[in-house]
Amino acid sequence: MLWLCGLNFPDHNTLWRFWRDNCKPLRQLFKQTVQVALKTGAVGLALQALDGTKIPAACSGPKGWSKEYMEKMLVQLDQALEKVELEVVQENSNPNAELDYRLPAGLAQRQALREQIRQGLAQLKADGRSHHHRAEPEARRMKVGDTNRFAYNAQAIADQKEGILLACEVTRQENDNGQLVPMIEQAQQNLGPEAVPAQTVADSGYGTGADIKAAADKGLAVLVPSPVPKSASQNPYAAQHFTYDPSIHTVSCPTGHKLDHEGQTHKRGQTVERFRCHKRDCPVRQFCTQDPKGRQIEVWPHQAEVQQMRKLLEQPALQAQWRQRSQIIEPRFAQLKEHDGFRRWTVWGLDNVRTQWSLLCATLNLRVLYRRWKAGLGGPLKPVAAGLIGRAEVMMQKLCRTIRQAAIPLSAV
Repeated sequence: MLWLCGLNFPDHNTLWRFWRDNCKPLRQLFKQTVQVALKTGAVGLALQALDGTKIPAACSGPKGWSKEYMEKMLVQLDQALEKVELEVVQENSNPNAELDYRLPAGLAQRQALREQIRQGLAQLKADGRSHHHRAEPEARRMKVGDTNRFAYNAQAIADQKEGILLACEVTRQENDNGQLVPMIEQAQQNLGPEAVPAQTVADSGYGTGADIKAAADKGLAVLVPSPVPKSASQNPYAAQHFTYDPSIHTVSCPTGHKLDHEGQTHKRGQTVERFRCHKRDCPVRQFCTQDPKGRQIEVWPHQAEVQQMRKLLEQPALQAQWRQRSQIIEPRFAQLKEHDGFRRWTVWGLDNVRTQWSLLCATLNLRVLYRRWKAGLGGPLKPVAAGLIGRAEVMMQKLCRTIRQAAIPLSAV
């Protein structure tokens, strides 16, 4: 590369300009690796696994602000600015004082800081969050390992056969809710209309009722358990062991007794139906509840879809299929974090983070393709590889041209 560039060393600004101007083409490289892998037989389309991983942002965690700290600082700034403005008014009202049209020292900086804090508080209110980082406002506080850091949530889908990543995305959400259908649809777009995966598996983070219902409406085959407390597996009278029948709108307990409908309430913007057991002579009442009014069960929307998914996962064959999830997707994340040492984003902002994640996922796919090419498993590869190499050469030429232009001395201009 140095020879192609005429021994001109690219500096940080040159590389950053190239990154800034070519974010969209760089993202397309990942999609091209998926299509090459499909044409060369590296994608099996029998089973794919979806998962997410939290990666800390490039910003400094200790420099982040909490909502309480911002509110306290805003009050102090308002008081300080009011005091300065009062002093200015008093000085200008003195007829013997010389007029000074310059702003008092630090006034402009304080006003700018106050406006920044106000904007940050408005964003926190809109997002429903309690932490803000003024250097990287798009990052959010998330649980990363055993710590809580400003981070982004990286998503990916891997195919079972060779571990090829079929889709990748980065979100600001602290959890994986709502990502099931969009990620599967992105994988289908990258593969093309003729390639349809048979089954998608994911952990309970993607198993909300809304996610399962959305997948069913789209006709997507998924195996996703709904989230349940760890203690529920040891309790035969836990809420998930109560059966809801939507056809007759009833709830039955594990002993077969039907609960009485008690009305409905609203939680988290959703309508929740309430059922209660009023059978005081129930033989298992003391094991089921300590509530003197009787055991109460809440039925959230899409409860029927959640129950159907639980029944599917009780089948040994499907349960064994779902258990392969960690073996398919987690080694991809482990290779990036443990082997390559990528444990923190090196770019700022959600748009740049998405580009970096697509490049990282593309490198994982290229490693799989390289192993296949080396082993002679490429199949009809030459035309496809030639096209991919040609596009890579065009990108390299653009980078060289950018470096050369940046290296022209001022005297020559």
